[in-house]
Amino acid sequence: MVRFVVLLVLIPGILLAQLPSLKVLELDLSHGLAVRSASDAAGARVFLSAAIPLASFELNDTLIQFTSVHAHDAHDSLVWRSAQGVDGWVKIHHAFGRGWKATLAIHNSSPFKQQISNVVPLGELPPHVFIRSWGPADYVHRLSRAHLFRPGFGPIGVILPDNAWEMGFCDVQASGGRSLVAIARRTATTKAEVRRFKTIVEPGGTVEYEIVVDQHEGDWRDGLRLMFRDRWLYDLETFDNTLFMRNDLKWVRSSYLLLLQFAWDRQYYDAQRQVYAFDAFLRSFDHLVGGFEAYMIWPTWPRLGLDRRNQWDMYRDLPGGLAELRRQATYAHSIGTKYFIAYNPWDESTRKEGHTAGMEDMLRAIDADGVVLDTWGESSMEFQAAADRVRPGIILYSEGMSVPRDMPGIVAGRVHDAIYYAPPLNLNKLIKPEFAIFRVIQLAEGRIHREVAVSFFNGYGNELNIMRPGRPDWMEEEFAYLGKATKILRENSSVFSSREWTPLLDTRADSIWVNRWPSKEKTLYTVLNFRPEGWSGPLFEIDEQQDRHYVSLWNHQELFPVVIDGRRYLRATADGFNRAWLDTRREGSLDCIASFPNILSASLYDDSLRISSRQGTKIFVWAGAPSYRTPHKEYAPGTMTISLLAAVGRFEGDVVIQAFDGAELIDERIVTVPLARPRLISTLHRTDPSVHPHKGMVEIPAGAFLYKPSRSFLSPNEVIPYPGDSTAREIAMPRFFMDEFPVTNEDFERFLKATRYRPKVPANFLKHWSNGKLPAGKERHPVVYVSIDDARMYAKWAGKRLPTEIEWQYAAQGSDGRTYPWGNDFDSTRCNASAGATRAVDAFPSGKSPFGVQDLVGNVWQLTNDVYDNGTFTFGMLRGGSHFNPTSSWWYIPGGPQPVNHPQILLMTGPSLDRCATVGFRCVKDATQ
Repeated sequence: MVRFVVLLVLIPGILLAQLPSLKVLELDLSHGLAVRSASDAAGARVFLSAAIPLASFELNDTLIQFTSVHAHDAHDSLVWRSAQGVDGWVKIHHAFGRGWKATLAIHNSSPFKQQISNVVPLGELPPHVFIRSWGPADYVHRLSRAHLFRPGFGPIGVILPDNAWEMGFCDVQASGGRSLVAIARRTATTKAEVRRFKTIVEPGGTVEYEIVVDQHEGDWRDGLRLMFRDRWLYDLETFDNTLFMRNDLKWVRSSYLLLLQFAWDRQYYDAQRQVYAFDAFLRSFDHLVGGFEAYMIWPTWPRLGLDRRNQWDMYRDLPGGLAELRRQATYAHSIGTKYFIAYNPWDESTRKEGHTAGMEDMLRAIDADGVVLDTWGESSMEFQAAADRVRPGIILYSEGMSVPRDMPGIVAGRVHDAIYYAPPLNLNKLIKPEFAIFRVIQLAEGRIHREVAVSFFNGYGNELNIMRPGRPDWMEEEFAYLGKATKILRENSSVFSSREWTPLLDTRADSIWVNRWPSKEKTLYTVLNFRPEGWSGPLFEIDEQQDRHYVSLWNHQELFPVVIDGRRYLRATADGFNRAWLDTRREGSLDCIASFPNILSASLYDDSLRISSRQGTKIFVWAGAPSYRTPHKEYAPGTMTISLLAAVGRFEGDVVIQAFDGAELIDERIVTVPLARPRLISTLHRTDPSVHPHKGMVEIPAGAFLYKPSRSFLSPNEVIPYPGDSTAREIAMPRFFMDEFPVTNEDFERFLKATRYRPKVPANFLKHWSNGKLPAGKERHPVVYVSIDDARMYAKWAGKRLPTEIEWQYAAQGSDGRTYPWGNDFDSTRCNASAGATRAVDAFPSGKSPFGVQDLVGNVWQLTNDVYDNGTFTFGMLRGGSHFNPTSSWWYIPGGPQPVNHPQILLMTGPSLDRCATVGFRCVKDATQ
C-alpha cells in the first residue's frame, strides 16, 4: 500500500465545509489503482466499504476501471498500463492544499487511434453518484450530453460551465458519516483531437486530466456544493465578491423577463408608415407577463458592415437619432422597465471609434441601463468602470454564462439557446447563486413551454428573443404560461439566490424532480415533471418546523403533510401531457410548493371573509388563481372582516389571499366558496343613534351572544343551501332598540297617510285591506302583504331600519341560548299557535323575550334586513314562524311557531309573489354606546 500526502492550506475567503481537507489518499497498487481509505490534516481516517478505482474511463465506448490495470510506484509518480493498448501515469501534487490532487495521463500505446471519454474520478460504479456524458451525440443534444447519475433514479441532464463540458464528478459514501467527492477535468493533450465530450488520441498521443478529491459530511448534494459553490471547480482560489456586494447592481437578481428586439422589427419601427410602434408594443404583453424588467434594442448585426459606419453609428442613424432612443428609455423607465443597448466586440473593420469610449458615450446619451455583450461570456474591469462613470446600476450582460474564473467580473448572463432543449438541471446556478441567469427562448424555434418550465425549476428567468421573424398563433397561450411562472419567481425572489438551495431531492417517482430553495422566512420547492401521465400524490420528504403550513403556489391549494413509514411527505400535483410531446418543446409540467410561517389567517362565514395578517405591507384578495390578467382587491394589513361580494363579486371557487412585504410574498391562504353559496347582498344603513328608546321600542342591552342558527329537523331536504352553517360563534352585541311589537296595520296606515307611498309594482300590496282601507277590527294585527322594499320604506320614514338576523335572534333569545322567547319548552298559550289567522300583536304578553320584546313567534314570519344571492337565486331571511301550518305533506315550508334560532329563506321573484299573508316585519334603531 502506498500513501501519498499533501499539506493542508486554508485559502482565505473560501467557504469550506466544516471538515478539514484531505491530506492522504491511500492507494492499493495490488489491485491496480484502488482507493481504500483517506486521511485529513487532523489525522482522522475515513474508510470505504470496499476498494474502489482511482478513476474509470471509456476506451472506444468500453468502460475501463482503474482496479483492472497494472500499476507500480516509479518514485515521483505511479505508472500504469492496461491490456487494451493504453497506459499512463499519475503524478501527485504534494504542495496542493485544498484536497488531494493529481494529474492523470492516458497515453495511446497502440498503433491505432483511440477514443478516450468519460473520465470519472473514484469510478463509475452503481452505488456512486457521478456525472458523465450520456446519450446519442446527435445535433439536438450535441452541446448538452452531461448527465448526473444517482442510485435508484434514471440519469438527468445537467448544464456544466463552458470550460468544464467533459468534467467527471463522483461522490462516494465512506465511514463515520463522511463521503469522498472528486472532480476530473481535461487539462492538456498531445497528438490528439479534442472534442466536446471525448478526445481522439493518435498513436503515441496523450490526454491529461486533473483530479481533485476531498471529503465532506452530509449527502452527495453537499459534495456538489463543496466542489461547485465553495471551490468554484478549482478555477479560483478566492472569489472577489465586490460586484455582487454592490447594492446598485442587485436589481438584476430580482429580474426574470427580458425582451430583445431588432431595430428593423415593424413592432419596433413601422418602416412603411414611418412611425415608432415601440411604446404600444412594450405594453402589449403586460396582461400576460406583467411587463419586462429590461428591454434590449439591437440595431447592428446582421446589417453592420454594409458600409463604414460602425456599431455606434447604427444607433445614431436610427429614425429620430439618439434623442428618440433617449425618449424610449425615459418611457421604459416610467413603466418600470430598464433599457439596454448592445455591444459587438468584433467590430474592428468599420469607422474607428474606441469601443469603451463609444459604449460610454452611448450609455450616457440614451440614459441606458445595461449592455448586451455579444459573443462574450465575460466582461472586463475596464468596461464596468466605463459603465460606472455614466452612473451606478448599469448591468453588463454576457451572451453566455460566465465560467467560474470570470464570474467575479460580471453579475448576469445567458443560457444560450445553442444549448438546444436545455437539460433539466443547471449546475451553474450552484456555483454562484447570486449570478443572474436568463434562458434565451426563441419564438421562431416553436413552443416555449419546456424552456419556461426548465428555467422556473432552476430558479431563473428568461430572455424573450424575437430577433428571428415570425409571430405564431400560440403566443397568447404560451405567454400566459410564461407569465404564471414569472409571477411566482418575482414574488419569491429572495429564495432564488439562496446559497443553501438544494438540487434534486429524493422523490417517490423518477422523471419528476424537486429543487429546494430555503430562506430564513420561507422555503420553496420547484417541481419539474417529465412524466406524460403527470403526478398527483405524496412526492418528497420534508423535515421542517411544525409551526408552518404548505401551499402550492402553482395550483393554489393548501397542502398537508402525509406520513408514510414514519416520514412526512408533501403532495405535489403536476399535469399530464400528450405522450407525443416527449422530447419536444411542449413536454413538461410544473408545481411549486411553499412552506410559510403562519403569518396570515383567513376564514369564511356567510358573506364575511375574515382576514388577519400580523406583518407585511399589503394583502391581495383574488377570485381564482392570481395572474397578471386577473383583477384583485388590495387591503392594508391587520385584522378585518370584508364582504365577499365586495371582494370577489359572485365568484364561486377558490379565493386566494396573499400577504406581501413590498414585492415579496410572505404568506398565502386559500378559502373555497362552494357552488351556490349564499352571498349577503343587502347593505345595513345605520340609523342616527338614540340615547333612549322611542315610544313603542324596548332596549336590547349590549352583551355576549352565542349565535347558532339551526334549521328545524322537520324542515324538508332543501336543494338550496342556507347561509352559514351550524357552527356556533360568539358575538359581542352592541346596545340597540327594537320595536316591542311587529308593525301593525294601524302603524302602516299612519305611514301611508304621512308619505302617500305607492309602490312601483302595486300587485298584492296590502291585499288583505279592502279598497285600500284598513279592515275593521284588525288595527292591532301585524301588517302583511308587504315586500321587503315596502318594509324598508316604512322603516326609513320612522327613522328606523330592519333588524339583521343576528339582532333578531339576540333580541328573541337573550344570552342563554333558549329555544323560544319564554324558555326551552314550547307553550301554545304564549303565542299564536297555528290559529289559522293573525291575532293582535299584544294578545300573548306572557310570550315576551328576556328583553321584553313581544309576539316574536307564531303570528307572522318577520322580515330581516339580510338578503342573499347564491349566483342563481336571490332570497331574504325570515324568522319566527306564522299562524299558517300546512300539515298534509312534510315538503311544505314548516309552519306554526318556530324556534327563535330557526331561519327560513324567502325566495324573491317580484313584489307580487313576495308579498304574503303570513309575512310582516318589525324595526330596530341604533343606540349610542
